[in-house]
Amino acid sequence: MMKRVIVIGFLIIIVGITGMAQNGEQPVFTISGDLTSIYTLGNAETSQALGSGTGNGAYEDRKNGYYTGANIYLSFRPAAFLEGYTKIAATHRPGSLYVPLQLEYSGQSDFAMSFDTLYGKISVLEALSLKSPVNLFLKAGKFKAEPSHFGKISKFETEAALYMLKTASTYNYEVEADLRSVLANGPFRMTAAFAGNFRHDEAIPRLYDDDGTVSVHGQPVLGEYAPQLYASLKLHELNFPGNSKAAAELLWALNGANIYSGSSFGGSLRYAFTAIPDTLDIPVGLSFGLYQKNIDILSGTADTALNRTTTDIRDSYSFGYGAGVRFSSGPVAADMNIAGAVSSISHIYRDTLDIASLSLDAQFTYNNTFFVGGGVILGTLSDVEWKTSGSVSPALDSGGYKHRFSPADNLGYEIYGGIKFPHNCRVIIGFNQNKGLAMNYTLESRADGQIKYKQANTATGDSMLETGGLFIKFGFSF
Repeated sequence: MMKRVIVIGFLIIIVGITGMAQNGEQPVFTISGDLTSIYTLGNAETSQALGSGTGNGAYEDRKNGYYTGANIYLSFRPAAFLEGYTKIAATHRPGSLYVPLQLEYSGQSDFAMSFDTLYGKISVLEALSLKSPVNLFLKAGKFKAEPSHFGKISKFETEAALYMLKTASTYNYEVEADLRSVLANGPFRMTAAFAGNFRHDEAIPRLYDDDGTVSVHGQPVLGEYAPQLYASLKLHELNFPGNSKAAAELLWALNGANIYSGSSFGGSLRYAFTAIPDTLDIPVGLSFGLYQKNIDILSGTADTALNRTTTDIRDSYSFGYGAGVRFSSGPVAADMNIAGAVSSISHIYRDTLDIASLSLDAQFTYNNTFFVGGGVILGTLSDVEWKTSGSVSPALDSGGYKHRFSPADNLGYEIYGGIKFPHNCRVIIGFNQNKGLAMNYTLESRADGQIKYKQANTATGDSMLETGGLFIKFGFSF
């Protein structure tokens, strides 16, 4: 009942604001949305079932997965200098249990409408009728400050090293300076922004992490909190001679990802060269992220509800690279990519883990209607081991922890084919199987929509999981 009242009240506000347009300007109100639904027939044997109570998305009694997500985007502009935006989301999924360094935690969810994003934004200088190449924007509401991921090239997104360099989607404010100009080779745009949480230095609970005692690390400090801040400098588009363009960003976050994570720093770069106009494009991307503490960069999570290992991670970094070829000739188009990452994770009581990954993916389209694609991802290129440090008593780390990551146990692949109908509607049939470190990376399937089960001939305690099966995907946007 309360959600219904909120929705009705919000719609009344929209109608009221759009009626307040000044100076005879016509208010602009737009609505768009998308829906994605995926069903997976799991291919696990009964012997691969996980024990009862393992967690979200685990194969306990059922092995078939499902995912349905719907989003509605509303934007309104009651005046030329004033913008409002909201995203209403609903998701139905089994979720994923958290496996340190391997699988991101995502909670099981049933359909429930929620305001994922809701903010207002004002163009200050435009509102004051001041002319300047630099504009100033003020933004406030419920939103997420996050990277643009300019370095993301491949469909697997193996190279994306910045996913944890963000704020939570919570009640934030932001100040942004926007410089737009035209240089000799075309448009030029640069932005600088600073964002923070409305609660200032009470945004994030502080955790024990510097007293040298393993047993209390990750526990909240009673009555003590820390701020959540975010800053970015972005070059959105820079044109070069020879039909090439570049975009870049530098980012900093204090206690980002909605956890007491210290300072994180990163950036991304994209350079796209058009070798033959309308026929051949070659994009190249680079990304890097440095994370001070309490963030698991391999699984992409800072959630510690099910496992406290995340809060013992220190000084992690990841460098990602990607390159692609976009080719079209007549009715035939091809999109081929190679990407990889090199990551290093330090830990309070475990040895530092250095690991490299690689992925290849491709998609071929005919007449902008029929398409097939696939790819393979190696979560690690060599055998590496993550274990309790020799200087730490095994009793402090579950009796002595040891896990070996091998290429065969961390391999993923996916193939699919489909038809694109008018009005941006697509139907896809595919098959995937992803093991270990590859479980978070998919092309058309969804990691949080597939059930996870033991790798064949392994024990539950080995934490060697896999996911996959035959999936059918339906989606459209408007």
